[in-house]
Amino acid sequence: MSTKRMAFGSLAFAAGVALLIIGLKGLNWLPLIAQNDLMRRYGDFEEMQTSLGIRQVFVPSYFPEDFRWPPTGIIAQGKPYPAVIMEFGRSGEGKAGEVGMMIYQAAKGGFSPGGPLELSRVRERASFSLRGRTATLEVGSDENGEPCSRISWREKEVRITVLARLAPVELMKVAESMLR
Repeated sequence: MSTKRMAFGSLAFAAGVALLIIGLKGLNWLPLIAQNDLMRRYGDFEEMQTSLGIRQVFVPSYFPEDFRWPPTGIIAQGKPYPAVIMEFGRSGEGKAGEVGMMIYQAAKGGFSPGGPLELSRVRERASFSLRGRTATLEVGSDENGEPCSRISWREKEVRITVLARLAPVELMKVAESMLR
C-alpha cells in the first residue's frame, strides 16, 4: 500500500469520524428542538421567561454579602411541570465561582434538582411560620462538611426551596425577602 493511499485512507477515516460526531450531536439536539420546554440551561432570566412562559418566579430582594443578582446559572423546564433553578456563585475570597446558594421552585412537591449543592447531613429540622406560610427549616452540612441550611414552603401552586451555605438566620432573611 502506498504512502499516498494510506494518507488518503487516514484522512477519509478522520472525516468519517467527524461526520459521525456531528450527526450524533445533531441527534442530541432533536429533543430540544422538538420540545423547547424540557429542562435546560438559559443565558438569562428574560430568555427563560420568554421561552417557557413562566410568568411568576419568586426572587429575593435581600442577598447576603457573598451573593448578588443576577444568578450565575438558570436551569428551567416547562414540562412535565414548570420548574426553575437559580444558582448563585460566591464572590468571597477563595470561593469565586463556587455555587453557594440555590433557589428552586417547582409545581411538583418533591422536586429536588441535585447538582453542585446538597444538604447531605441534616442535624436539625423545624417547622415555623414564614410570614404566614408554614415553612420547614433544615440545618446541617454539605458533602464537604461546610455548614448548610435549607428552607422550603409552599406559595400558591409552587414549592419554593432556598438552599445555601449560610447560617439559618441569613437564609431566613433571604426567604422572607422573597415574600411581598
